[in-house]
Amino acid sequence: MPSTSAKDKFNLDSTYFVAFEMAHETLRQGLAAASSLNVTQYRMLTKLFQATRPVNQGELGKLLGMKPNAVTQAVDALVARDYVTREAGEVDGRTRFLSITEEGRAHIAAVNESLVASLYANFPTGNPTYRTILEAAVAAGASIEPPLNAEAASRFPASRSLVSIELIRAETERTLREATGASFNECRIVQRLGETDRPERVGALAEALAMSPVNAARAVDRLVQRGWVRRLKSPRDKKAVYVALTDEGVYEGFLIGATVNELAATRLWKNLTPGQREAIEQVGHVVVADLDAQRQAKEQAAYDLLQEI
Repeated sequence: MPSTSAKDKFNLDSTYFVAFEMAHETLRQGLAAASSLNVTQYRMLTKLFQATRPVNQGELGKLLGMKPNAVTQAVDALVARDYVTREAGEVDGRTRFLSITEEGRAHIAAVNESLVASLYANFPTGNPTYRTILEAAVAAGASIEPPLNAEAASRFPASRSLVSIELIRAETERTLREATGASFNECRIVQRLGETDRPERVGALAEALAMSPVNAARAVDRLVQRGWVRRLKSPRDKKAVYVALTDEGVYEGFLIGATVNELAATRLWKNLTPGQREAIEQVGHVVVADLDAQRQAKEQAAYDLLQEI
């Protein structure tokens, strides 16, 4: 396990995961707006773009950590769209070698432009400081998964950030499930309740975590069944439902925190410079705080217009 000094460590709190989920959804929207490819297919296309020569299909699958049937399906989709060519090897005709086409290169450029537009549309980049933080975080995200060719990869950092975020999210969800048995959303709610250290309304939790009220309510139901949280009610507002951690929930919260920080140390931070790590942290604490302040200001403006019926 790589060692990290105290100054290089960040605690991945609930604010970080709000920014992470926002970036994940924003980048997926950017991909969907410009491409019919899924993230796995697009990841393969960007890897082939980085290659300086035809790539053995089997070796590419190993590099990407994909099963042979999944590799074949993804390659079939890319070949069908003329983004990739697949040729038999000269020595062994059963071996297939893949190369990106000009159509494939053009597609990456178009998708990357869409990804950037989606990021700027959903994050507060009017402020030059926030724009700098976002751009630094995108560059940091692009460094999480080492490229085949650094020079080629540097052209489309947003595309590599999309791939990195998708991989990190899947690994985070899998690791938390293995460690706790709980879903990603359940773990986020436990994490948030541990940070506030007080009962919270389910609606307030959903709002703070940028989670839909329905998903938050379902996650709370499962947490109650697990015995990690308990429901509370207020004599002043019978409609409001509050939840708080049980003793078991507090313990699970410590386990969740240790799990995500260990994952960050071994999977997320190891390929980043201290400056890049700070950029990712700032997206969580600075940019998301600004978005929250904007939301509260709009709500207050609406409250100021209320009139008695």
